[in-house]
Amino acid sequence: MAKSRGPSFILELDLATTAKDDEKLYKRVEQAGRNLYNACLGEALRRLQLRNQSRDFQRIRRLPKGPERTAAFKKLNAKFCFTEYDLHAFAGSIKSSCWIGDHLDINTVQKIATRAYDAVEQLAFGQRGRPRFKRAGEMLSVEGKSNKQGIRYRHGRIEWLGLSIPCRFDPDDPVVAYGLEQRLKFCRVLHRTIRGRRRWYVQLVLEGRPYQKPANAAGKDVVGLDLGPSTIAAVDDSHATLETFCVELKSKQAEIRRIQRAMDRSRRATNPANYKADGTAKKGSRKWIRSRRYARAQARKADLERRAAAHRKSLHGRLANCLIRRGKVLRSEKVPYKAWQKRWGKSIGRRAPSLFVAMLARKAAAVGGRLEDIATRKTRLSQTCICGRIKKKTLGERTHRCECGVEAQRDLMSAYLARHVDHNLLNADQAHDGWSSVESLLRAALSTYQAAKQSTASCSRPSGVGRTGQSGLPAKAERMAVKIGRSTNRKVCKDRDLVAGHCLQGPAGKSDVVAPGPSAGCESPEKAKSFAHADGPTPWWRYVQKVLPFRTPRL
Repeated sequence: MAKSRGPSFILELDLATTAKDDEKLYKRVEQAGRNLYNACLGEALRRLQLRNQSRDFQRIRRLPKGPERTAAFKKLNAKFCFTEYDLHAFAGSIKSSCWIGDHLDINTVQKIATRAYDAVEQLAFGQRGRPRFKRAGEMLSVEGKSNKQGIRYRHGRIEWLGLSIPCRFDPDDPVVAYGLEQRLKFCRVLHRTIRGRRRWYVQLVLEGRPYQKPANAAGKDVVGLDLGPSTIAAVDDSHATLETFCVELKSKQAEIRRIQRAMDRSRRATNPANYKADGTAKKGSRKWIRSRRYARAQARKADLERRAAAHRKSLHGRLANCLIRRGKVLRSEKVPYKAWQKRWGKSIGRRAPSLFVAMLARKAAAVGGRLEDIATRKTRLSQTCICGRIKKKTLGERTHRCECGVEAQRDLMSAYLARHVDHNLLNADQAHDGWSSVESLLRAALSTYQAAKQSTASCSRPSGVGRTGQSGLPAKAERMAVKIGRSTNRKVCKDRDLVAGHCLQGPAGKSDVVAPGPSAGCESPEKAKSFAHADGPTPWWRYVQKVLPFRTPRL
């Protein structure tokens, strides 16, 4: 069957599955599909290894690149049966010789074989590392080859080897109505775990371009972009914006880290033989026992990561639509995202700028526009002025100042210059002529960004002494009281009634006797005033009180 090369888009629908449907789909996708994929992947890797060990391969690889070398490799692959259709035949033989044939049709089997072959082919071309075998729970989807047999969509239902599952959707939704009118290429069945429950979906791969909402109509201007690890600047003829990239995305790292520590404690408690005396894990193959509590913590961690990814995708889509409404021709520097990961790993992992750029390019192409990449080494937009001077700046210099009198925020300046780049060449004269009309826009954008940043900082809770804990005391005092109280209860005082008079060692060698303060139920205001520090704010070690070690819940 000839592969369709035209544009495609996806319409995803929810499946109204019963418990019996869920069981059958899980057996087909996870059990039969995963085992078949692993078998095809192992066979493809074996054939690739045999091909690479041959003398013909060593001879052909030394040939100069060209049609002759390509034809020789194609003939060598056919000799060792390392082709897509040879792997289809291997997968078909497995289907007809074991239990997998009872759960999968031939089209789905061939697409699984193609999936394994593509992974190994990328390894052969050096485009990726060695593909891994899928473990239990990692096979999330299977798909067919057409809508004529195998997995099919018929009149609002999915039909597959005796299964007929209705789809849940709103027929009045313009996105759904538009998608169902297009020609259907093939269907893909997949599952996701949401809040501990497995839910099934079908993705209809349709021919053509996706539905464009009237509110997201593409503009006619040229938009210059400057995307950083945590900010994004955009400039066109009538607008200039500078904002924090995915500012609404809340970090779940603290909660995820707590769950990871709980998982590590559980793993160490149930597998003490897998660790050395110094606490490090033993090398080699080991058998790991995972408790039910570990499985629940792992599910909570996965759900947190899923929600963060879904929120990030929503923010990316909203920002991409906003930029396309300003103009469908977008220009941005091609930045090294892998280098960013090494330097700003947490920020890049949370905001995913590369994923946003890929989504922006796809959405721009869907409306007939394009995202043009600008070579950073050739243009050097962050170091160039509209007068043509080039001055190198450090990353800490966020303001562009030139001898010609031009002064602007660095990211906004780069975004403005990106609008005047054509084929990796900056048109400085054109940028200079349009500077008078855009200078006020850049200043207004910087003022808006600074005001938003100050507003966010004032709304966030301060850290250190100014932040209060559950007991009403500064958070640092409460944490230190818990630590000191545990140490005192364990080593010094066996009687809790004696804790109020013991001597505590503060920072810089300062020793203070613990005295009750206002939050501990001090009835005398004079005692509370006498407890205050004479040189300024009360230091945290003076807040340590008798009640804290016993009032704080066990961690």
